[in-house]
Amino acid sequence: MVVKVGSGEIDDLSTLNVLDEESLLRELRARYKKGIIYTYIGDVLIAINPFKQLNIYEKQQHDLYKDVQSRNQLTPHIFWVADQAYRKLCLSKQTQCIAVSGESGAGKTESTKLMVSHIIHCSSDISDRELQNRIIETSPLLEAFGNAQTCMNQNSSRFGKYLQLNFTNTGRIVGAKVYDYLLEKSRVVQHGPGERTFHFFYYLFAGLEKEALEYFYLDDPETYRILKDPCGGKVFPSRTDFKHCRHMFNTQKDVMRRVGFTDEDINMVFTILSAILHLTNIRFSHDDETDGVYIEDEYPLEVVCTLLALDQEILTMALISTFSTTKGERVISLKNSDQANDCRDALAKALYERLFSWIVKQINTLLQPNRRHNQTDDNIYRTCSILDMSGFENFQVNSFEQLCINVANEHLQYYFNEHIFLQEEQDYRTESVSCEKVEFQNNEDLIELFMGTLGILALLDEESRFPKANDESLVQKFHSHCKNHPRYIKPRGNETAFGIHHYAGKVVYDARGFLEKNRDNLSANLIECMEKSGIELISYLFTVNDDTSSPPITLGSSASPSGNMNKLKSTTLHPMRRPKSFDIERTKENFSQKTAKSLRQESRPFKSNTIQKERFSQNTVTIHFRNSLAELLDKMKDAEPSFVRLDDSTFF
Repeated sequence: MVVKVGSGEIDDLSTLNVLDEESLLRELRARYKKGIIYTYIGDVLIAINPFKQLNIYEKQQHDLYKDVQSRNQLTPHIFWVADQAYRKLCLSKQTQCIAVSGESGAGKTESTKLMVSHIIHCSSDISDRELQNRIIETSPLLEAFGNAQTCMNQNSSRFGKYLQLNFTNTGRIVGAKVYDYLLEKSRVVQHGPGERTFHFFYYLFAGLEKEALEYFYLDDPETYRILKDPCGGKVFPSRTDFKHCRHMFNTQKDVMRRVGFTDEDINMVFTILSAILHLTNIRFSHDDETDGVYIEDEYPLEVVCTLLALDQEILTMALISTFSTTKGERVISLKNSDQANDCRDALAKALYERLFSWIVKQINTLLQPNRRHNQTDDNIYRTCSILDMSGFENFQVNSFEQLCINVANEHLQYYFNEHIFLQEEQDYRTESVSCEKVEFQNNEDLIELFMGTLGILALLDEESRFPKANDESLVQKFHSHCKNHPRYIKPRGNETAFGIHHYAGKVVYDARGFLEKNRDNLSANLIECMEKSGIELISYLFTVNDDTSSPPITLGSSASPSGNMNKLKSTTLHPMRRPKSFDIERTKENFSQKTAKSLRQESRPFKSNTIQKERFSQNTVTIHFRNSLAELLDKMKDAEPSFVRLDDSTFF
């Protein structure tokens, strides 16, 4: 029987006589109108987000798509992809990787959770039920700390997650490990209209009782700068939103306990989140007498020092001045308002990033392969991994964060092209089989535009090293070096804009703030201040040996897991019971002004050629981005891939 294109009855679009974009879209639209959200194109699964709950993920479907010998008798389903990856792992013993891709809001995170649940179902062993539940529950827990509301998606992943599931040779799941990449930490201190910072900040205010809020010195949520809507709206726009956040707080708190977090761990998480809220409320004013800055209201500073057990004088000095020792001589320079604000925000971002990294480490310790198998080397396990990366983004205003996300997606698109087209063509040539050359959009030139020796990221790093560089000079450098590239766009009449013809379409970027975000100026003085915290966890997070610029490692992965576990638990001590918020009195004398005057008397300007060296680390966000991306791609290159491509149903 001949099936007409556009009928919505073709499960595998690779069987079409004419395989072009128009035919594909006609059939996908027809299937979606019939309520069919899954379609195959060869071995690639196409999924259309319906933005509603469907009853096609029940136990019946789990059983139906388990150990599938032939998919022709079943309708396309995401469980088939998970089942195939698991079966290949068991039969070929080759590492598997499922790459989930699509634009922001297309449903990647939910699809990942569905595949994890089905793989666990396929490898089910009732004796491992507790471990299996832990693995499933880690995803929503990480969402609470790594996801946020954007203008396109109320639960947008602001980090990349590579979930590695570990199996024995017989296919039994024995553990898991999470690798996190590219957390959008700038969202901690700023977000656009209609957007929010990370979810758990809101859960905190909706979930904590009055006494607990006072314990962390928290007032009304509208009090805090990083929670405010830039358009002036309420932090919780409706009672429904507040109830949802309260429900999520209680749910995630229960999940943390079930996964293995102690009450001390949870208390420490709340302490750091509260400290970030107060830290970002510190405001600086110009001091005419010292030509530096002072802290307007020192109450937030006092609270931060109380919560994190910091020395107030040392933190104050680190926020309003830069000091170092050069050739045995102490060199001091007072900061201006912009520098002090950047310093404050850099500390807030570092606190959140390192908290997130610690949460991932805790999870990995609790999910590590069961020790009763007497296997401690990750390499002896068979692994099946799922990549859930932030999707391609094109907003009204696209900044540094969108650039990083889209560059990562360009690499994933190249990985897809390489395996679906290039590798297939190579296999045909190797086997001397004739085939018609398939025309596709190869984005290798785009990768070079971004990653080359004189590419956009290299130019951004180069400009970030010059103290007098600004956003306009950065864009002019882009124009000068990239103007002849066919994918590069030089917009007219805008000195801080540049455009790129991405694989997914044209995107214009606003370069304002690129340099500041890339420098990520966390001074050595602030790091030293945090290392001296009276709380072991805070000190641990900022120690030199804890390299947060690299992907987190599992603390319990050494030859002596119990020793590392003891070390981990020793870092979860929380401070002694603190006084209620009203017990902290605002001092009459401004301590920061007094400190600035004292510093001014002994201050000396930095030599121009030592500013960057003395003040800040040379590691930029771009360097971290490139290293993280390289490590991720290295993990994927040796695996046998499967692909799930998602799209937004609004397109139809």
